[in-house]
Amino acid sequence: MVKKKSMKIKIEDYFKKIAIKRFGKIASKYSKHFKHLKFTLVTADAKVLFRTYLSILFFLTSFVFILTFIISLGFSLYFQLSVPLTIIGLITVPSFFASLTFLMIYTYPSSITRRRKSDIEKNLPFAINHMAAVAESGAPPSTIFKVLSGFKEYGEISKDAEKLVRNIEFFGLDETAALREIITKTPSSSFRDLLQGILTTIQTGGNLKSFLREELEKTMFEYRIRRERYIQQLSVYGDFYTALLIAAPLVFIIILSVLSILGGTLLGFTVEELINLGMIALVILNIIFLSFIHSTQLRM
Repeated sequence: MVKKKSMKIKIEDYFKKIAIKRFGKIASKYSKHFKHLKFTLVTADAKVLFRTYLSILFFLTSFVFILTFIISLGFSLYFQLSVPLTIIGLITVPSFFASLTFLMIYTYPSSITRRRKSDIEKNLPFAINHMAAVAESGAPPSTIFKVLSGFKEYGEISKDAEKLVRNIEFFGLDETAALREIITKTPSSSFRDLLQGILTTIQTGGNLKSFLREELEKTMFEYRIRRERYIQQLSVYGDFYTALLIAAPLVFIIILSVLSILGGTLLGFTVEELINLGMIALVILNIIFLSFIHSTQLRM
């Protein structure tokens, strides 16, 4: 297991070296045009430098373009396509796959950032509750975050707390410097405001217990409002589900029963074919509906 991991690291390092060697200068030259990517790499907590990631982006895009160009050329020669069709294929196919590769790599940090933000804001009310409880004992901020880092159910908040404690205990940063680093990297404005409030309280010598109690009341109130809105939305979704996936299939069954008695067809389909199509459509719609409900629940 250790050998596989070390081999994987070596391959990744070798891959990064090739990308930097071939496209490092180009990445440095055009880095000013990718400021948004640089920002999302920070908020995504990526373990790679901006210049390295940009080099990988250019390298993989170029590699995919060349590879698909060769495949398209071989395909054209094998099937003896006409010259105009071959030229069109050699332009469009590599360009499409290269653009798709570029887009996927470019947007990947943004997807990680959105996931981190969603996870933080979902767990924030409960994390603040825990922090306020620890603060009641008079514990300093570093101890509060150390306790928080031990509860992995808080997800990204626990990870950020662990980084803050590591920066204090192993890298010698003080509490304010460690807090500033987390503030600059978090994708959640709510968590950023909380950390900024803790930082201001420390710097001004304020009462951290009172601050966390106030934040807890405010956050729990907002959380309850969001839950109530979500429950109302579920009620609306339930009405749609009843009308679309319960009532409509019943009407469909009645129509098919009449057609079966009369022995007719509908839109050129027999009753058996319509039943099969209806069952497939019903299954697909149920999967889509459940996926939609699941995705909205994750944003809570």
